[in-house]
Amino acid sequence: MPCIYSKFRGWEFGTQAAQWRLTTFDTCSRPSFEDTNLYEPPVELPRCECGGRIRPHICWFGEVPFDLDRIYEALDDCTVFIAAGTSGVVEPAASFVAHVTGRARTIYVGPENPANTSSFTECHLGKAGEVLPSLFASW
Repeated sequence: MPCIYSKFRGWEFGTQAAQWRLTTFDTCSRPSFEDTNLYEPPVELPRCECGGRIRPHICWFGEVPFDLDRIYEALDDCTVFIAAGTSGVVEPAASFVAHVTGRARTIYVGPENPANTSSFTECHLGKAGEVLPSLFASW
């Protein structure tokens, strides 16, 4: 089973650019929701009916990724690990490749070598949108 990590659109991190959620769930149990409005500064951040601030439904630096337990389950089962567009520095993502080393083919794709280049069995430099299709076509 391939396991693909992408800094920008990885399923592991639940990145959903058009989704919003409350900053805390203490005051309201509203689940994430779609919002196609455009908020231009200096407009105040949107708020829920309960008064809680609403933020994009993404994982920011310093936060624990969504579904981290599911990420590690997928890493435990994967045979091919592809990291696209990562610096190889930000944790816990930077350690994902080390987690699969020895049992999975590890591939990096991006514009420059990541800090953890030596952890990958293959490095393909270039734009992911150009490199990945040819890489997958070769399988």
